[in-house]
Amino acid sequence: MRQLRIIALIVWLSLVMLPSFSYAAADNALCMASVSGIINPAVADYLQRSVIQAERQACQGLVIKLNTPGGLTSSTWQIGETLLNAKLPVIVYVTPQGANAGSAGVFITYAAHIAAMAPNTNIGAAHPVDGSGSDIDGDLRDKITNDAVARITTWAKSNGRDPEWAEQAVRQSVSIGSSEALERGVINLIAQDDADLLRQLNGRQVNLANGTQVTLQTQASAFQAIEMTWLERLLHFLGDPTIATMLISLGSLGIYFEAANPGLGVGGFLGVISICLGLYGLSVLPLNTVGVVLLILAFVLFAVDIFATAHGALTIGGLASFVIGALLLVDPAEAPGIIVSRALITGLSVGLAVIIGLSLWIMRRSKLVGRGAGGERLIGTIAKVRSTVAPEGTVFVDGALWQARSDDALTVGDQAEIVGLEGLTLIVRRVAHSGR
Repeated sequence: MRQLRIIALIVWLSLVMLPSFSYAAADNALCMASVSGIINPAVADYLQRSVIQAERQACQGLVIKLNTPGGLTSSTWQIGETLLNAKLPVIVYVTPQGANAGSAGVFITYAAHIAAMAPNTNIGAAHPVDGSGSDIDGDLRDKITNDAVARITTWAKSNGRDPEWAEQAVRQSVSIGSSEALERGVINLIAQDDADLLRQLNGRQVNLANGTQVTLQTQASAFQAIEMTWLERLLHFLGDPTIATMLISLGSLGIYFEAANPGLGVGGFLGVISICLGLYGLSVLPLNTVGVVLLILAFVLFAVDIFATAHGALTIGGLASFVIGALLLVDPAEAPGIIVSRALITGLSVGLAVIIGLSLWIMRRSKLVGRGAGGERLIGTIAKVRSTVAPEGTVFVDGALWQARSDDALTVGDQAEIVGLEGLTLIVRRVAHSGR
């Protein structure tokens, strides 16, 4: 057994360390990284690793295939700094057809030494907006916009591309297709596919930040892929606010259902795992305090409604708090244009309402059935206190939660004897020498 553990540890360490190994690239090879989705810390770390690995492998350059709606400002600035200071040429290629370099993608494209797009692709819309997709008002908008303009125009001049359109993309949220981007000097070339990209890169000269001038020789080159590690893929997936919100919501539902209808514990177990993964995703995102507070309030209201006398009223308030909190969740100053999917918010709201309503119905029906079959049968049995009874609270008996009333002050964990029934409320009293 000990030997198996040692072997497993060695294999695990080998897999974890694998991305750090470097291999010599084939002659004239270009390394290639691929980014699709939101720009977040996982993507920034991946591209930083890709640049370092490409330099170690002595690749001619690094091609970054890009398709993104935007992302976090901090991650975008980190990527821009990495590309601008790379010791080898970096080419950003917006692909495949139909792809988009939106918001953060505009900055990443401008930070590259050479920018290329596939036909029928778009670039632009880098104007900051709030969590609901509307313009930011006041001094905050001016501060964010001016800082972004200063960065992108500086990068444009450094790489010999159009700074005027770059400023328009930030201030006016303009967006253009690949053909116009080439005409305006926003990009350097339009490539039909990878082979066409290699053909057009051949012979181009690139001036690096260290003063070195490099001439690309790509006519006989091949691409050498640098893939995301499994951990980078997982963190990238979790770093999407839509995914993080979904995981936390589903996890909370699992715990809620388990608390309302105690059983095997599977719902609670999976719920805890989902919430932990979702919380990690939120931890790497710039969050709006108001949105976070409203989400917490929503789940608190859902939980309290399990034990409340007027079932359903708190759930309605919780749903309203959930919708508003999800819309305001991401800080627009740090993640322009990145919002929780409205379709997901709608779907989760309906799902929350249905599942919570079902749980409350099951709880109520279990009591009604018990009463209809002779609720008096519970008289004389022992219940366990689930919430403080002073004078009213809840107890658990016969597989269900019941409202209870007692002249004795009972705390969570106490045992109580059922001595009567009034409607759907059990009358209980403390069991002598009750233990917890």
